[in-house]
This record gives sequence, structure tokens and C-alpha cells, in this order.
Amino acid sequence: MAAGTRGTGGGLVAGGLATYVDASDGAGGRPRQARFRVEAACTAQGLLAALVRSKPVVARAFGVGALARGDAELRRQDALAPGDVVTLALAPAGAPHAGADGAAGRRGREEPRVLYRDPFLMAVDKPAGILVHGDGTGARTLTDDVAALLAREGVPAAPQAVQRLDVDTTGVVLFSLAPEFQPALDALVASHDMRKRYLAVVEGSFPAGVRRMEAPLGRDRHDARRMRVSAGGKPALTLVTVLARRGGKSLLLLELGTGRRHQIRVHLAHAGHPVVGDALYGRAAGGRAAGAGGLMLHAVCEELTHPATGKALRLEAGWPARFGKFFSPLDYDAGARC
Repeated sequence: MAAGTRGTGGGLVAGGLATYVDASDGAGGRPRQARFRVEAACTAQGLLAALVRSKPVVARAFGVGALARGDAELRRQDALAPGDVVTLALAPAGAPHAGADGAAGRRGREEPRVLYRDPFLMAVDKPAGILVHGDGTGARTLTDDVAALLAREGVPAAPQAVQRLDVDTTGVVLFSLAPEFQPALDALVASHDMRKRYLAVVEGSFPAGVRRMEAPLGRDRHDARRMRVSAGGKPALTLVTVLARRGGKSLLLLELGTGRRHQIRVHLAHAGHPVVGDALYGRAAGGRAAGAGGLMLHAVCEELTHPATGKALRLEAGWPARFGKFFSPLDYDAGARC
């Protein structure tokens, strides 16, 4: 769904106990809520626990009477029958995000492109050169910009990024908009039950075909900024497909099997094909500028099952224009596209 205020219709959720009906994000004074139809006999607590996957969230919800059937507030042990429709009142946003007002007031800045939004989550196409989360320096962040965008549209939600991208990496970043479902979304990210793929331009002619890179990764004891291949490190898996080779460079489609810090960049540098413009691991290393094009790494797409609606989502940022210095969108379209 494009950016909007309401979502309807979905699949089985809560381990098959319910089906998603609809939801509203609270814009324009509408109720901030989600509705589900019960598909199997259960208790109110059993349903809510399976939906949100968090004991603290369940406790808070019953503490404020957030779950109801019709006009009747549900208690933990109330029995639910197939066909019942229950409404979960979503928590109102707390204080505005600390950077929202400042971000909203700035001009001449690239606003993150919204790839998807519903009352539960939002995906944006992150520009280069911006942090996802604050680092204590007061620098503007992607979270600030997303909060400002929501505030301008009257959506009472406090966005929380559930993924990180390095400051110079572009592409898909997922935000939680409903705290009730953030634990389920976090669990989805941590379990790697979503597919996340990247495009990269690397130095040299990468070997053809699909390749598995499985070198374990650990911290570099001599440079806190860096990771390195280490026999005693954590397991790491990156799948690589070559899409094109031209002018001493290769265009790769990469899929993460694990989510280690700097995983793609370290694996590729270790293989002798660092990402073009990588000032930490590549030929631009040693403190020199990465070049006008920056780091040639782009989170191009994600596929996941929505934790609240049960829908299969495909979130795609598309071809990054900055890659045009080396390759064409046709190289991506003709290859193993997301």
C-alpha cells in the first residue's frame, strides 16, 4: 500500500487464531486501532499473546483495557469463538520525536521516499550520508526525517527503526509505527525470516555464477570502527550473483543469510573485490575520500510476511541513479532481479 491511513484485508495471523480485518493510523482524529476476526476458539490473552509476542505488551494492553469485543472490554480469560471480531486500541504516540520539529523546518534537504506505509510499519528509501539512529552528536537522522513526515501528515506515531544501514549505504529501511507490534517485527528481523538483498558495484571482475561467502566475522582489535574475517568470529553468510562486468568493475546482487555488522563490505574486501568507494575496507581506505559517488552499496529490496496482517510484502527501492556512472538499469533488469 502506498503511504496512507488505512489498511484492509489480510491473511491468517497469531498462529492461525485470527485473520486481520482492518486498521486505522489515527490521522484526522480517527481511532488508532486494529481489528481481527477470530478463527479458532481461544482466550483473549491467548489471542493477544500470539499477535504481539510480548508479555509486557500484553500486560499493558489489558491494564488499559485496549482489547474489546464490540463495546465490551475483554479480560484475560474471556473466551473467544470463531467469528468474533476484536478491536485492539493502538497506543497513542508519546512526546514528539526529539528531532522531528527541527527536521520538518529544514529546507533544501532530500526527503526520504516512502516505499510503503500502513498503520503498523513504514519502509523508506534511505538517502546516502545520513544516520538511521542518533549517535549522541545531535546530527540529523533518518528517524528524525520520518517523524517529521508523519507529523506533517497528522499521523500520531513515533517511528522506531528496526534495521540499520551504514551512513553511506542507501535503500530500504523498515520502521515500526505501532509499539504493540514492534516485538513481533524485531523477532522477524532477528530470525532472518525475511529476505534482504543489496546491489553493489565492486572493484575487479568478480567470478561468474552464484557464490557463497561464509567467512566468520569478528571485531578488529586494532580499529574499533572495523570488522574483520576471524576464525573465532561469528558465522556469516552472504550469497552473491554477478549481474554484469564492465570497465574493471562488477555489478553484484547480494543476499544476506546473516546480519553481521559490515558483513557485505568485509566479505567482498576479503575476496579481493571491495565495494567501490569504501573508505573503510576498500581502495579508498586510509582516510581518503570515497569519491563523488560515495559507497556503491544499496539495499534494493526486502520480502517479509507482515506480522500484523499476514500479507506477503515486497518492498523495493529500485535502481539507484548514482550507480549509473558504472552500469545501466538494464543490467539489473536483465539479471536476477529482486
